[in-house]
Amino acid sequence: MSVSSTGNRSLDNITNSYQSNDKEKSEKNDALGQDAFLTMLVAQLQNQDPLNPMDGTDFSAQLAEFSQLEQLMNLNETMESLTSTLSENSDEDAVSYIGKQITGNVDVMNVEEGTVSGGFYNLSQPADVMINITDANGNTVKTLYPGQMSAGSHLIKWDGTDNNRDAVEDGTYKYTVMANSGRGFEEIPATITGEVDGVAYNNGTSYLVVQGILVDPKSLLSVVDIEKDTPDSVDSAMAYLGRTISSDAPIVLVEDEAVSGGDFNFNLDKEENVTIRIFDAHDNLVKIVDLKAEDTSSGENSYAWDGMSDSGHKAPDGLYYYTVRTDSGFIPTPVSEEVSGIKTVHGTQYLVLSESGRLVAPSKVTEIY
Repeated sequence: MSVSSTGNRSLDNITNSYQSNDKEKSEKNDALGQDAFLTMLVAQLQNQDPLNPMDGTDFSAQLAEFSQLEQLMNLNETMESLTSTLSENSDEDAVSYIGKQITGNVDVMNVEEGTVSGGFYNLSQPADVMINITDANGNTVKTLYPGQMSAGSHLIKWDGTDNNRDAVEDGTYKYTVMANSGRGFEEIPATITGEVDGVAYNNGTSYLVVQGILVDPKSLLSVVDIEKDTPDSVDSAMAYLGRTISSDAPIVLVEDEAVSGGDFNFNLDKEENVTIRIFDAHDNLVKIVDLKAEDTSSGENSYAWDGMSDSGHKAPDGLYYYTVRTDSGFIPTPVSEEVSGIKTVHGTQYLVLSESGRLVAPSKVTEIY
């Protein structure tokens, strides 16, 4: 924009001193920006009454106002730059999660070129299920009715169409899972635990990718570094075959409704009350077992789990772990056996122990013999 005060050299000097040389900056100014203020000021000086000229105090006050305006404009640009920097750092923070094990709440699915990223939910007991999918504006685009579902983890099967069977636009969609186990429909939150495989971006927002599921970094409940090295520098699961290992984190496999291995073993220094808690792979509590002191003994003890949950239903196929607590605190549940095989579950390799049939993640091996 050009401002002229023809015939008045002093006004021309004032005008030129505030002219912007940055075209992009000029284009960003709106009607109440620096240039508009300067235009009004020059016009006022040009058209003042010669017999009643502007008071010098008023002129100084307006220049002071202009100076304040300029400072505010510069502050605004600084804040915009800071916001951009923070956004870039946010993306870098998301990338830093790759390779780590996280637990977070999930409620979004991403649609890209008609392909839908995974969504899932967990049921602690059988229930009638309804799923509501909404767009970025909160409008319902699809309602799914999977019907009666068994206890356990379930993937959401959505083909990327709306209630009119038309394909939805690419973007991020939220879902809400409602379950009715006999007391009416209630919303059930979903959490996922796993290693971060990558980062996905949608509409300027970064999401962590865990087993094909998108997780918002803001929803994380825990972050754990995964140990990549194991004792004796064993680099692959195959190297464990035929070797005896120890671990404090044995895993129970339920397959075809059968519980792998024998009893849950634990050692006590004396007769004590014992509480055994059994969890699934998503840290959902499946069963609580209370043993009275008179039913335990000093030394080795065991409990045989039949695969039933507290709801009275068979636990679905999958991985489980257990904890043992006495009146004096938690006690370890170590195993030490020869590795007889390798089993892959959900794309992850586990060591199979020869005697108990338990599974052990290579990262949880404490000793190798």
